[in-house]
Order: sequence, then structure tokens, then C-alpha cells
Amino acid sequence: MGEGPAPVVAVVGPTATGKTAVAAGLARRIGAAELVNADSRQILRGLRVGTNRPTPEELQGVPCHLLDLADPGQAFSVATWVREARRCLAGLDRRGVRAIVVGGTGLYVRALLDRFELPGGPPDPVRRRELSAAAATPQGLSALGTELRRRDPTGAVRIDLRNPRRVVRAMEILEATGSAVASPTDGPRRAATWIGIDATPEFHRQAIAERSRAMLDAGLVRETQAALRRGVPAAVLEASGIGYSEALMVLSGDLSEAAAADAIAFRTRRYAKAQRTWFRRDGRITWLRRERVDDLPSLIDAAAALLGA
Repeated sequence: MGEGPAPVVAVVGPTATGKTAVAAGLARRIGAAELVNADSRQILRGLRVGTNRPTPEELQGVPCHLLDLADPGQAFSVATWVREARRCLAGLDRRGVRAIVVGGTGLYVRALLDRFELPGGPPDPVRRRELSAAAATPQGLSALGTELRRRDPTGAVRIDLRNPRRVVRAMEILEATGSAVASPTDGPRRAATWIGIDATPEFHRQAIAERSRAMLDAGLVRETQAALRRGVPAAVLEASGIGYSEALMVLSGDLSEAAAADAIAFRTRRYAKAQRTWFRRDGRITWLRRERVDDLPSLIDAAAALLGA
């Protein structure tokens, strides 16, 4: 692999576009490569269906690191993930294995590869509970968004103010550093090749609808019920991924599974739009676009060509 570690490959983009399948196919193509998860929901233990954990069919034997890092509700900051990810990359470098960082959490990927300055310690649990309680209502979430815009108007435009988790974390960063978003350090960035996976609007809408139905077929409601029995609070589940709020409403009798699938698809489309906006600002990313269910092999070919593989 030459002198020093090979550049990291970052496979990023909106949810439900097949990023993991492309990344795993790319790993098999180039050999001696493993995946590093950069999805903030897939770090959670015991929540496979609602977080869309990579399946064996997607991975096809390719190892994927940084799954199952925290219990639902456990304090886990971006800085904590970055420390874990840096240890992971160092281990892969020692073994001569290329890292393919894959996921839709843009802040995770940029914090790792652009060496963002992040608050070093874990979040204050009392303050996090206060902020989370405020963000749990539409009025409170709106008020926090207004506060972010007032105190850091430049940083606030980079945050999805409809996402309670993002708003809470932005407030924590703001209170710790004076800015609502992390910023790069003066240290060197990790060399990386950035590949984006997106989809045509028609294909993406269909893929999101099918995945939403598949989540329920795969046992989302049972997974939610099992988490409740383990003592995971409903509010923690609702913050753990799109789909758990709807599953809770199925359990309470307020939604049918068909209606829940439609609601999950609607929220996922909104989330994907926010992800797309985040990533499209980064001019380093070379974008590949899905148009059909059967075009994953051609996307893997295109990604491999970008690496000269």
C-alpha cells in the first residue's frame, strides 16, 4: 500500500440510496478494505430494524466497525464517536487495511476526516435532559431554534432545526464553545476520496416507501415492544431513529401498520432532503446516482474507477 496509510474512502449521501451495499461491493473489489460505520443511529445496541443496521446480505462478509457502541439513551457525543473512529482507523492502518467510512451522518464524517474541534468531555446529563425535554414539544423545539439563530446565525443555517437530536447537540456545542457547530482545527486533514450516492427522485421515493414497509415486515413493532420491556423509555426510542414513534403508535392502537409505513416514509423523505442539503455543500464529493434497483453493480464499478481499482 506504499508509504503511510492509504487515503480513507468516504461513501456518503442521503438515506435509502444503497450506500452500504456500494461500500461493501467496493471493499470486495479493492481487497483488504473494511467498513467504518458513520451513522449516528446504528451505534445503538439492540435497535436493528428501526436504525436500518447493515444486513449480512448488504455486507456479504465485509466487516463493519463501530456498530453497537452505546445503549439507547446513553450519553454519546460526536467527540466520543470520533475518538472511537480514530482508534479504529489506527488499527486498520496497522493491519494494512483500507478504511471505507460509510454513513449519512455528515457531522461524524467531517469531524473525523477534517479534524473538527469538538467539546472533549461527555455531555452534562442534567443539561441534556433539560434541552431534550424542551425539544420534545413543537413549541420548545421552535424556541431552541430561535435561540440558536439569535446566538449563532451563521452556524444555525447548517443545522436541521426540525431534528430534536441535532438541535440539542447544537445547543450543547454552542454552550461549550460559543458556536453551534464544530469547526476544523489547524491540524492536517486525513486524506480521503469522497464518493456520494444519491438517487433520482422517482427511484428514491419508491425505495423509501419500500424500505418503510420492510421495516414493519421485519419486526419494527416487536423490536420496539422488546426495548420497552428492557426498560428503554418511549422518549428515548422516539429519539433513536425514524420509525420508533410510529411503532409506538401502532402499539397504542393509534396507527395501523399501513398508516405507520406511510408516516415513516414521509419523515424519511424529509430527513433525506436535509442530508442531501448538508452533503451537497461539500465540493470534494463526486456524486453517483441510482436510477434502478439493478444498477448497484454499475455504481460499484464507477466507485472503483474513481479509486483506480
